[in-house]
Amino acid sequence: MTDKAFDFTGYPNLSGTPAASPIGSFTRPFNGQGGTITGIELATSVPLNLLTPVLDGFGVSLSYSDTDSKVKPFGDGDTRPLPGLSRRVATLTAYYEKHGFQARVATRNRSKFIAEIEGFGADREYKYADAETVTDLQLGYEIQSGPAKGLNFLLQVNNVTNEPYRELDANGSETKLDKYGRTMLFGVTYKF
Repeated sequence: MTDKAFDFTGYPNLSGTPAASPIGSFTRPFNGQGGTITGIELATSVPLNLLTPVLDGFGVSLSYSDTDSKVKPFGDGDTRPLPGLSRRVATLTAYYEKHGFQARVATRNRSKFIAEIEGFGADREYKYADAETVTDLQLGYEIQSGPAKGLNFLLQVNNVTNEPYRELDANGSETKLDKYGRTMLFGVTYKF
């Protein structure tokens, strides 16, 4: 954030107190002085019928990233990781899709990261967010024939294990715990 003198001529004064001068202080965020992001990402998706025909319809997807970020939000004297970016993120998805059925379980694990949150007075604050593992589930069925052909049923469960969000202080002690719970969604669609 930066404070600069600003000419408020032409703007209404809502303070109720007459201003001695139209020049006042104006605070706003500003862009930092650059930075770098380097890393590697690996991903693969494997239909398991490549191993044996018995596993037709089953598959797995895997991804892993290791990213190092250094940004200078307040100039050369302050270097920190990019807010919201974990150093390591891994995902594993197992699925089945065949004969109108679909099932998918996905797990994402991310290492701790710097979180940019809204603080008092809507100011941005930086906090340490703890590592987390979130698992989601999706089940679906589409009727393939007959008068109801095209009717789809879908059930989604997000955050199956009720993984909380945790903020930490600089020593790694928990300062905040938010439990968002799991979210269950059910849907029915029909394709003509």
